[in-house]
Amino acid sequence: MTEDALPAGEMKYSFKAHVQAHGFAGDLIISSTTINDLVKSIKLLERGGIQPTTATSHPTGSAPVCPIHQRPMKPSRKPGSFYCSAKVGDDYCKEKARA
Repeated sequence: MTEDALPAGEMKYSFKAHVQAHGFAGDLIISSTTINDLVKSIKLLERGGIQPTTATSHPTGSAPVCPIHQRPMKPSRKPGSFYCSAKVGDDYCKEKARA
């Protein structure tokens, strides 16, 4: 890549993850103007007790487990996709997973 191909002006980088901290789960967005600062911020998450919530790996043929409700997810109409059917207030859990 040549210098001419590099973007001119300020760049903004962001990282979004669903995380769990101190018994709560939610989306976390980290933004930075440099890649190095973004990476440093992500590394600080573990020190702060913030862990990513992901569907745990599961054997082929079994459903993934919702990282929030800790129960098996249901298969969706899309092959290889799953969703959590837990009721959250008047709505439903938004967690989804791919097999």
